[in-house]
Amino acid sequence: MDFSNLLITALRALAKNKVRSILTSIGIVIGVSSVIVMIGIGQSASIAVEERVGTYGKNAMEIASYRNLLTENDSIYIKNNIPQVNYVSIVITKSNVQINYKDRALMSALYGVENDYFKMKIWPLFSGRYFTDMEIDTHERVVIIGSTVMREIFLYEEPIGKTVIINSVPFKVIGVLSELGQSFGGKDFDNIVIMPYGTVQRKIEGNRKIDRIYVSVYSEQQLDETIKYIRDYLHRVHRIPPDVNEFRITTSKERLEMAEYISKTLAMLLAGIASISLFVGGVGIMNIMLVSVSERTREIGIRMAIGAKRRDILSQFLIESITLSGLGGIIGILLGLFFYYIITYIVDWPYIFSFTSVIISFLFSCAVGIFFGYYPAKKASDLKPIEALRYE
Repeated sequence: MDFSNLLITALRALAKNKVRSILTSIGIVIGVSSVIVMIGIGQSASIAVEERVGTYGKNAMEIASYRNLLTENDSIYIKNNIPQVNYVSIVITKSNVQINYKDRALMSALYGVENDYFKMKIWPLFSGRYFTDMEIDTHERVVIIGSTVMREIFLYEEPIGKTVIINSVPFKVIGVLSELGQSFGGKDFDNIVIMPYGTVQRKIEGNRKIDRIYVSVYSEQQLDETIKYIRDYLHRVHRIPPDVNEFRITTSKERLEMAEYISKTLAMLLAGIASISLFVGGVGIMNIMLVSVSERTREIGIRMAIGAKRRDILSQFLIESITLSGLGGIIGILLGLFFYYIITYIVDWPYIFSFTSVIISFLFSCAVGIFFGYYPAKKASDLKPIEALRYE
């Protein structure tokens, strides 16, 4: 019996018990669709992580001191004396400040920076302008706000030129940043107000402390060399022994690698959990095929009596099992791609169609049919014709 006849016979046998065949394949459908969704989400998450993890920009690093030893002179030296450096910005942060405008109030994050900060982050303005050099040098009370602050505080008013009260100090709004969105942990990047770092020191904090310095280089290959230069300089000028770990320097590359590792590991874990459904579906296929062998024992005997060989019986039931799991796999792939698209649309992640994952999922579903269908098929082929014909 050739393959086409075996396939037609398998489809006819499955069509005789449509409801049973559909219920049996549900486990495969759920398993395959879950795997497709989880693999897709993992790939989309990796892209989203790459786009958002650069807290301080591409080819960049964050320099911090455990004892707050960093000074403005450190920033100036790094900017003027290390040729690999592209941008430098002092950064002062305050996690919560209260913003008031008319009868509305909002708690937001405060950043004190230089204009290079926006260049490093490639963070364009929605409206207004950046700080002027004069405003930074003279510590003017000007502020650039995030899109969340604009929505919550100003509602439908034009914010440019308006005055807001931040921690009881009036500030003039000169710009609104374009929207960044939220982190995977739910942090709102747009609930932020940014002003010159000197303004934060004198008008908000009342001290000259510098939290960190952001530095970016021209290319990723220059990161390690630049870190060595900066670390040597800081240890020398602050008289810190070389073996003392006083300065923490973290690169955007390290953060990206860590975030990608976490997202990929999580995706693999979720895909592994989803694969349990495939195992459950395979057990269901084995169970139904054993029932089918029992119900069709006399039919098997007749086939053997008129010349069917054991390999024909084995192939017949094995193809029925593969057909059942394969059809379930196709439906699962289509459902998985559909739900994956819905999820990425809702969370605003990139939709990545992977032909490889579709092929692997389909082949895996067929492999489930072979693995769990072989035993019932072998049992059917091992029946003796006389005993099968006597079976009632």
